[in-house]
Amino acid sequence: MAKRIAAAIDEGTFQPGARLVETRLAEMFRVSRGPIREALKTLETENIVVIKPGRGTFVAAPSCDDIEQIVAVRAVLEGLAARAVAANRNKQELGQLNLLCKSMCDAVKRGDIAGYQQLDWRIHELLFEFSKNRLVIQSWQSMRCQLNLYWRGRINNLALIEKLALQTCVLVRCLFEDEPNEVGDIFRSHIILANYEVMIRPIPEWLKSYITHMIDENQQIHRLQDEFTRAEAMSRKSETRKTG
Repeated sequence: MAKRIAAAIDEGTFQPGARLVETRLAEMFRVSRGPIREALKTLETENIVVIKPGRGTFVAAPSCDDIEQIVAVRAVLEGLAARAVAANRNKQELGQLNLLCKSMCDAVKRGDIAGYQQLDWRIHELLFEFSKNRLVIQSWQSMRCQLNLYWRGRINNLALIEKLALQTCVLVRCLFEDEPNEVGDIFRSHIILANYEVMIRPIPEWLKSYITHMIDENQQIHRLQDEFTRAEAMSRKSETRKTG
């Protein structure tokens, strides 16, 4: 039952902050209130709903601070998933991702923001699915609903959407062409950069060392000088001089 309620929230049947009434849910899913009550308790542990004693149960409305914590984890996980997909290079799976990219770009050209969001979300979901890494998939599923709730309706700048869509197409192309380790780094970097751009927040200093690649305005990928790696190298040189 928890999965069914979560799916309804994920599909937009219930919006962030909406109150969930047990009797209505029981009627909707044609069950008694007992299973509904237990399901809501489960969803609270997954941060999908918030139970406020004396006030009721509400769909979670994640804050920007909440999402910041998730983005770092998602970036690492998606990098791992992309690396696995690039290593396997299943032609059928890559072809499916490529077709979704084309449909997404067509949606952007039509100004179909909802269509863009749905297709972009599907591309990233399939990436995790195609990784075939059970723990990575489970970890993604534990955060996907919160991400979906936060982003729903927040991305409406067509210029930014067009930019992000083109960058997603570059990422999918990397799965076909680049070395798996490099692909993982590219995806990880992109997730951090794109999410913080949409949130209009500066990237925390501790997270900047995870950004090793950037897609420029011409859709070309550049490897960045990793400040953290450079600092480590300088430290090692210094230690070598001391011991020499």
